[in-house]
Amino acid sequence: MLLFLLINSAYLLLIDTASLPRHAVSDIVWQLRLPRLLTAISVGAILAVCGTAMQAQFRNPLADPGLVGVAGGAGLGAALAIALHSPAAVVAIAAFAGALGANVLAQFLNQQQQPQYLLLAGVAINALSGAILAVLFSLVPDPILRSIQFWLLGSFAYTSLPQAVALCSLSLVVGGYFLRCATALNVLLLGAAQAYALGLDVKREQQRLNLVVACGVGGAVAMTGMVGFIGLMVPHILRRCGIGHHRQLIPLAALAGAGLALAADSVAQYSAPPLDLPVGAMTSLAGAPFFLYLLRQQQRPC
Repeated sequence: MLLFLLINSAYLLLIDTASLPRHAVSDIVWQLRLPRLLTAISVGAILAVCGTAMQAQFRNPLADPGLVGVAGGAGLGAALAIALHSPAAVVAIAAFAGALGANVLAQFLNQQQQPQYLLLAGVAINALSGAILAVLFSLVPDPILRSIQFWLLGSFAYTSLPQAVALCSLSLVVGGYFLRCATALNVLLLGAAQAYALGLDVKREQQRLNLVVACGVGGAVAMTGMVGFIGLMVPHILRRCGIGHHRQLIPLAALAGAGLALAADSVAQYSAPPLDLPVGAMTSLAGAPFFLYLLRQQQRPC
């Protein structure tokens, strides 16, 4: 996976630059391709580790920032801030608030820890977010409407180098926190009763996890828009490969999420040139069938 990241990164940085002047290559690499590359790696890692933590917290392989409404809440908060002509910092704060609110609401509605209740909560939260966005679309002028609609599809193309570096820092903080909480995540998989018996303050741990997930997903959505299903696919595939302990699962999920985001971005850039397709659509094309497969597996008798 690390070798794939290095090879793909070098390819995306240097493709089609051999015939260009050196100063043009420098501008293209530093102003366009390097920020996009760092953004893809960071967002993929953030979504993957947040999905891993949510699946442990909810004890449900179907948990994902998009499916349970966290990404939808972040998108709604960011869209409202964009509609009000807010600066980037306010957009990020609004996305964080929306992600945190959606996460808390999903957990409140799923107090019995049942997969079907979690999915129903996600459907309700996403429907509510979509309804508010529909009302917003009818109120804002066309330039802002097009900006919000394109942003909601997800893209790594419009971040600057400082923003990309900020996302890298955020991915390190979020991943480092979840790695530090690896033992707690393992205990949460046993259930609340067993976790209490082992001395874990479940409520406090869940509150902290919710806060960090909201920070990670909110920051990613504020910078790049909606990119779904990475947090669903990566942890499940790694667990199927026999990786169960979160001390190994968290760093591997970060690497795999970064690789998946890079692969999706490569397809988005080069599958239909000169068009730059939405990367969120690419991840959804892969993730939606994967989700249906998981849903089918959940319905099979043991």
